[in-house]
Amino acid sequence: MVTRSTARPVAAPLALLLLLIACAPVPQAQPTPGATTYQPAVGDVQHVPRIGDVGVWMMTGNLRPSTWLDQPYHSRTLREPVNVVLIDRAARTPDEASSRLLGAMSAAGYPPRSMHSDGYWGLLNGEFRPQFPRTGRSEAFSDGPAYTSNNHGRLFGPWKIADGYVFTGAFSREDLSLLPTPHHTYNSFQVAREDLAARLTARSIYRRSSYLNLGSRVETPMTTTGDHDGRAVLLIAVR
Repeated sequence: MVTRSTARPVAAPLALLLLLIACAPVPQAQPTPGATTYQPAVGDVQHVPRIGDVGVWMMTGNLRPSTWLDQPYHSRTLREPVNVVLIDRAARTPDEASSRLLGAMSAAGYPPRSMHSDGYWGLLNGEFRPQFPRTGRSEAFSDGPAYTSNNHGRLFGPWKIADGYVFTGAFSREDLSLLPTPHHTYNSFQVAREDLAARLTARSIYRRSSYLNLGSRVETPMTTTGDHDGRAVLLIAVR
């Protein structure tokens, strides 16, 4: 279900000031690289041929699935799924893969922008990777300023696999609500996923390939994944 903010429009400078006050960086503990204490629950990892065991949730620093800063959605916990997987088949090093992806995101109109929570982690084949790029400046990839409705998300990686270098991502559309205090409200996971895939395909080295069924749609009395359909879009870059 898609919801929209009912807050009345305000001048951009005032909204920006209020959001700066409300959206201070959210500190995240850092899991120990290669930690073996994390035991995924059933459904937290999905095996994908030629890629491996994909962690299907964006993870907080305490190794729990992210839940939109614990803001309830229709009185339920909103879990944030991984809904984008990117493979660079031409990059020769992790640094090259990272540089090529950063250029692709900027070309697609999704540069890193400030005023977002950060410090999240992704999981693939039992190895955690931090949010990319790791600037510590409270950034996420976004198609617009944080004081407007925007598509935004975090990317994690890279991981090396036989086919190249892999990044995973969790993208969503959010609105700005000013009441009772300024905060971002959930709008849609699918809208952001599809917009990002279309723009990357049209403007960058990445091309939409297919969808991966990660089995990550959740609908229970206590927890939901909103309009997420359980799939991640797969995009592939070649030379």
